[in-house]
Amino acid sequence: MSTKELDAEQTFPEIAETITTAPRKRWWGVARKVAMGLLLVVTAFFIVITLRGQDWSTVAATLRGQRPGFVATMVALAVLANALGLVATMISWRAMLVGVGERVAAVDAARIFYLGQFVKYVPGKVAGFLVSVEMGRRIGVPAARMGAAWLLALVVSLLTGATVGLAAGPEVFGASSAWLLLAVLPVAAVLVRPELVGWAATLVARLRRRPEPTTAMSGTGIRQAVVAQLLAWLIGGAHLWLLAVAMGAPPLRALPLCLGAFGLGAVAGVIAVFAPDGIGVREVVVTAALSVILPVPVAGVVALVSRVVVTVSELATAGIGLLVTAAIMRRATAGSPAAATEGVDGNSIPPASKNSPRSLPQAGR
Repeated sequence: MSTKELDAEQTFPEIAETITTAPRKRWWGVARKVAMGLLLVVTAFFIVITLRGQDWSTVAATLRGQRPGFVATMVALAVLANALGLVATMISWRAMLVGVGERVAAVDAARIFYLGQFVKYVPGKVAGFLVSVEMGRRIGVPAARMGAAWLLALVVSLLTGATVGLAAGPEVFGASSAWLLLAVLPVAAVLVRPELVGWAATLVARLRRRPEPTTAMSGTGIRQAVVAQLLAWLIGGAHLWLLAVAMGAPPLRALPLCLGAFGLGAVAGVIAVFAPDGIGVREVVVTAALSVILPVPVAGVVALVSRVVVTVSELATAGIGLLVTAAIMRRATAGSPAAATEGVDGNSIPPASKNSPRSLPQAGR
């Protein structure tokens, strides 16, 4: 190795690290794709095995037994329920930004969140993260804090989703009603000790090989994010209950089962990194849970319709949200012409974003 090469590596150590680790990363990427492909094939195989030989005439019989107007109304209400759950998730997202020390204006938080709903349908697991970081940078939020908020929001979503999922325990596993008390413990622990979310985020970052959150956290913001996300799972999960009732499920018995099945299915879909947006995995979990109260073919149809309802409501809500925020920003710009000239590179920065605090008290204080 020449002296110039040595100096270059000493001056720019990241270059040497990239050169030496590139072959390993390339082989690791190929191995991951092969493993994900195999898992996807196995999942599809088990779906086919489960549905093969089922009496699909039960689906037609069930639909014949229901009034078309009733079914249509329940589907429309299901779309609305999931849309309201998405709004609650947006509120949780904004609270998490407060939790990492950024008091972002509601219109800015909504724009970042709703655009992410479109981006998540783009192939790749990091597209939403990159878009959030870039949009945060444009309103004055440091990349480190935006990344921390993104990671903490993921942890809160998994925690609350799994907690709601335990509501399906009595029906699926035949457990007593005391099972529901167990479901409250994880969320109660986080509300008492919000710093637990930070520890969990650090663990998730290490597992996903992402930068660990280093910013100070506000206990109030994290608590608000947890409560809002918990409500989001309950409201959004109601869409599955509406669909199941439309297909003949007993309303009272189906309610906790459907709320829990939606939470468990969504969490399983996030963990299954080989399935884009959890496609297939969520449907398997939901079908298995609903088969307790519905014939398997009918439960499978409900799971598939749920996927359509969720997709339509997400895209519609995100589109309306972006249109509304754009209209609000245009009105604000028209009312304050000087504001349009502020900011870097001609981008206007709302006062709330420019004056956002750079540090808040540590969680729990």
